This record gives sequence, C-alpha cells and structure tokens, in this order.
Amino acid sequence: MRVYVLSVSSSRLKVALAELNLPETEAAAESSLPAPDSRLDLALTRSDFPAEGELLDGTGLNLDRALACLQQTAADWPRPDAVVTLAQWDDPAGGHWAGRPQVIRIEPEHLALAGQDLPTGAVLGIRGLRLAIAWAQALAVPLLTVPLPQSTELPAEARETGIPGLKRDPRFHVLNSEMAAREAAFDVGKRFSEAAVVTAHLGSTSSVTAYRGGRPVGSTGSGLSGGPMGLRQAGPVPPATLQQLIQGGEQGWPPRHAWTEFWTGEGGLRALTGYSTVHELMAAEETDPRVQAAAAAFVHQVACAVGQQAGALTARPDAIVLTGPLARWDSVMGRLEARLSWMAPVFVVPGDPEFEAVAHAAGRALLGWSPVTVWPPEAAAAPGVAAGAAGAHHTGHHSDSHYTGSR
Repeated sequence: MRVYVLSVSSSRLKVALAELNLPETEAAAESSLPAPDSRLDLALTRSDFPAEGELLDGTGLNLDRALACLQQTAADWPRPDAVVTLAQWDDPAGGHWAGRPQVIRIEPEHLALAGQDLPTGAVLGIRGLRLAIAWAQALAVPLLTVPLPQSTELPAEARETGIPGLKRDPRFHVLNSEMAAREAAFDVGKRFSEAAVVTAHLGSTSSVTAYRGGRPVGSTGSGLSGGPMGLRQAGPVPPATLQQLIQGGEQGWPPRHAWTEFWTGEGGLRALTGYSTVHELMAAEETDPRVQAAAAAFVHQVACAVGQQAGALTARPDAIVLTGPLARWDSVMGRLEARLSWMAPVFVVPGDPEFEAVAHAAGRALLGWSPVTVWPPEAAAAPGVAAGAAGAHHTGHHSDSHYTGSR
C-alpha cells in the first residue's frame, strides 16, 4: 500500500512517498483479516523545497507550477493508492461534518467538483488542500484528508474542575502523541488496545497524555490548556500567581489583547534563556547558567507531568514516550529517563513526526481500521464507494523498517 503525503506551510512544500505494509509475521498469519490495531511497517522517501520564487503567484501558491514540481519530484515513484494531506473540517452550523474528526475520502470522479468549490468547513491547510486535489486529479486516485485534531473526548472525571459548570477541554498533540504511544506499545510486545502508555510531546508547546485501551484517559493539555514548559510555552501557573499576573497588567505585564501570544509564544525556555531553538540550548548548556537552570526546571516539570498522568491509569504504564523537537536534547532526555525509568521503559523519539502520523492515519483508513467519511455526502450511498472507503489489504514493496526514532 502506497500513498503520497503532501504538506504545505507558509514557507515550505513537503512531499513524501509512504509505503505501508503489515510486518512479515502478521502478513504470514493464517488470518486474512489482521486486527485493527496491528502494526504497520512504514518506509518514507521525502523531498521538500521552499515555497518561494516561481512557486508563488503574488501571495498565493501557483497551482500549475507547484503541481509540475510535485510531478517532477515523484516521476520515479511507484503509483500511489491515494494522495493524502492534512485538512481540518469545521462546520459551525453543526451539519454533516460536525463532530467528525476522522479521515475524509474524495473519489477521483468527485475531485473536479472539490477543486471548484471546496467543501464548506475546510479551514486548515487550504493551500495544501487545493494542491492535493489537483495532484490526486492528475493521478486519477482518491484524495484522503487527515484531520489535525487538537482535542478529543476524555472521560468525564478527566474534565471536571470542581467549579460547577466549568469543564476542562484540554487541547494537546493528538495525532503525534497517539502514533508515538501506538508504536511504543508494539515495542514492548503489546497491541495499543491492550497497553497503558504515557506520551510526552515536547516542543514549542508541550503536552503529556495517558492512553489506556487505545484511548486517551487523561492529558495535561498544551498551550492555554495547560502542560509542562515548552520552548515557547509557560509551564503550570497556580491561581494566586495568575491573579498577580492579571492585576499586574497595567504595570508592564502581558497586555490583555496579546494574552494568548504571551502564554504560548513568549514564555518557556526561550523566555528564560533568550535562545530560540533546541540546537542553541544544547550549544550553550555547558557555559550558560540560564540554560542550566531552565533545563533543571524543564526536567522537573515534565517528570511531574508524566507522574501525574500515570495516575490516570489503572496499572503501572507499559511504556513512557518522550517525543517532539525538544527530544533531541540528549542530556535532558537522559535526565528524564533516569527519573522515569523506575515506572516503565522510556522511549525517546526525537522530532515532529507529522508525515509518519499522517501516513499511518491514511493507511489505517485504507485498510478499514478507522472511520472514514466520504465526500460529497450523497456519494457515501453510491454502489461500491463504501467498500472502497473501507479499503482492502494492499500489498506492495515490503519494507522491514517501521517508524523508529532514537529509542
């Protein structure tokens, strides 16, 4: 099974050939219907280039030139089963798309309509979505859009605040955290649906989430929702300190109109040290006492958050995962592993595995392991579409490598 994965940001155009297969042990099993939480091996071939120069038309993306660039890049790649991109669907009127964070599938015969009049609610990654539609249309293959959810339903006890009528709705790194937890479960010999895993995503914003039985059962949230310190995110602030912050607004504390930017963009390790990247922090760690003090605070907050979320489980966790851009900070990850390894094996997966997470989500959708919504809605009832959306097990070039970081 092969998919082309496309991501368009404000500065870069990224593309990858993702080849997904069941491991040989699973593929050789007597059962022709592997369990929905079986592992998928993933091999990626990546390419990316700046979204500038001839790729731009004024302030927007020149679709014809960008498409030609993609076609040239993928000229030697095998034909895909689908093109995949990130796109968030949001229907404020509570219509067909409301409450549907799953993969959306558009068949080749509907791509022209989608390109002319994008479905109402496609509000995230609109430039990438237009380009993905054009690419899938040129290849005559389905388009899959994978959501980038920031929140998901947690148990009632994980949302209670103790203030009547006020519930927590923690936003966290749903897609990346779940994939890291799923892979860690396999690494300790369990299926995701059988495992208890705590995942810490550590980046510009940070979150720690507990998974049990394949579902999140607790999360610190990230950004304004909570979470430990990140590169640009402030850590936990008690109510008394928060009150001082608010009351101090007229004396130079964050202006009220820029509260979000202050909390999630001007705090954290950057505010404490003056350094903007993990590489700068690593380079200055031995000589700059500001970095040393900030690193100690960061380790403390992350370790405490992992312990807190482990309390949402009914047993000792099977694995703990430290992932995200800040997981590249080897000395800090070593200190965290020393603090946490008494609870469970600790896996360090550096980087922001967006492509891997999107490819896995698409593969699971194509295999019928996760829900798929067909667009346009009336096409869902068309003969053969439901079966196509559910997918069948495709076989392609097998790769023995699966998503791995520095473990």
